[in-house]
Amino acid sequence: MPTTTLGNIPVLWEEPAQDGKRKLVIWLPGMTGSKEGMHEYLRELAAAGYVAVSFDPVDHGVRSRISEQELVDLTDGSFRIPETGHLYRHFWSIVAETAEETPAIIDWAIAELGVVPTVGMGGISMGGNITMVAAALDRRIAVVVAAIAEADWLRPGSTIPISVPNAYVQSHYDRYNPLTNLARYQHCPAMFFTCGAEDTLIPPGGAQRFVQAITPSYAACPERLAIVLEDGVGHEFTESMWRDSLRWFKRFLP
Repeated sequence: MPTTTLGNIPVLWEEPAQDGKRKLVIWLPGMTGSKEGMHEYLRELAAAGYVAVSFDPVDHGVRSRISEQELVDLTDGSFRIPETGHLYRHFWSIVAETAEETPAIIDWAIAELGVVPTVGMGGISMGGNITMVAAALDRRIAVVVAAIAEADWLRPGSTIPISVPNAYVQSHYDRYNPLTNLARYQHCPAMFFTCGAEDTLIPPGGAQRFVQAITPSYAACPERLAIVLEDGVGHEFTESMWRDSLRWFKRFLP
């Protein structure tokens, strides 16, 4: 797969085998994951006819400034990046800062890869969280897949509660938490949530509450909003979830 770096953002992509209208799908990893771990998903997206792109989220992959174990142990609390000693990081900030980078990725893909400016985006867990925020920031993201992701950042009922944020982190919650920023989704992107019914890390109730709250805005296009809970599944991205995700892209980004 070809790779490049946009500023400090490492990107890789897969080209579709067939000619045709070049449509972009961005697919992002979960926490501690990397763009390289998305290879197989990108290959399948390319086989479906898409220009498929992934990039390393903030503090992930080659951008990581702490160990994977430290990220697992500390991301739900505030902690210092060792090299700076003063820059606080938190899960909400990783999500928000990565989402804020996404428009530049789309600009690059339009200019350098020749894709059309109607984009699909999705991801697993944290990658789905990033997708939700990016779709609120950039209306070119018309098709959204949020897999085992949260639309309520407070994550009520989770086995891993969210720690008290500092002011910088709180500002990200205030601007971007999907459930409390419904006005950002009034343009009605085609949004699909796929969740584990037994997920105790990111309980599906957050996505359910978001879908219920935003449903009136989709009165004229109810087919563009869907949620599926997979019975007997916890915080796991299953093969059937992936197949449903592919079908969603094919349906709304043909």
